[in-house]
Amino acid sequence: MTGALVLALALAGAPRAPLACPPGTERRGAEPFDGYQVWCEGKDGAGLPRREGPARRFYDDGALWVEESFKAGERDGPFVEYHRNGRVAREGRYVGGQQDGLWVLHYESGATEEEAEFRQGAAHGRFAGFRPDGTKRSEGRRCGGAPCGRWRSYDPAGHLEGEVVYETPSQTP
Repeated sequence: MTGALVLALALAGAPRAPLACPPGTERRGAEPFDGYQVWCEGKDGAGLPRREGPARRFYDDGALWVEESFKAGERDGPFVEYHRNGRVAREGRYVGGQQDGLWVLHYESGATEEEAEFRQGAAHGRFAGFRPDGTKRSEGRRCGGAPCGRWRSYDPAGHLEGEVVYETPSQTP
């Protein structure tokens, strides 16, 4: 192997299985270094193209950036974004094009930075923030995207620094 090919393979990361497109779809795009994204494409009811099934995007150096999945042209299913160093940056799930369930953000070191729950695209449920060393920075809840209930912040030793209580917003007018 030439030195350039060895370098290209090293930058692209570990070998990945080919994108497995669902029946009735075709693979589109190209992986590095011919392109920087690859996806499966089907047709909607009018015969227009739309994403359907798994997709990947890549950094300019060929490393994997995003793995996601589509249903009826919208993000639907697991979503994973990677830092340039190959570690997971954020991960969660989309349902019908909206974030849903637990989402976790990570520092480049791999340590957890935030954990947050979402419902139908809005931050809703528990939230916790962490420092790079893993100690908890803050915790609370969000209701329909807004802070609600008791929120606490902690110093690096884990001692309570402050606390605030937000009203719970009404979901009805």
